[in-house]
Amino acid sequence: MTNPAFTSFFASMEDLGRTLGKVARYAVSAIATMSWPTLLLSAVGLAMLLTIVPVVLTLFVLLMIIKLVTGYVSDRATRGPATPYTPVKTEGE
Repeated sequence: MTNPAFTSFFASMEDLGRTLGKVARYAVSAIATMSWPTLLLSAVGLAMLLTIVPVVLTLFVLLMIIKLVTGYVSDRATRGPATPYTPVKTEGE
């Protein structure tokens, strides 16, 4: 007895594999028709993209963490320690 969920998943993976194969063939044919200067510029651009994007994302996350921590610390210093809840008494009591 076959599992329909597995069959559907396997069909999706086969489709993904065929699509990735088409993309790879297209990329190889595009690279094969490029001139040497264009290929050099493409390689340099790809190298810059692969090195700059992770650095920018890492710096963004680190600076955001620093901002949150300093905001928390300075907010605590401004407000002082937390006080326990005391209910407000009404006139009738």
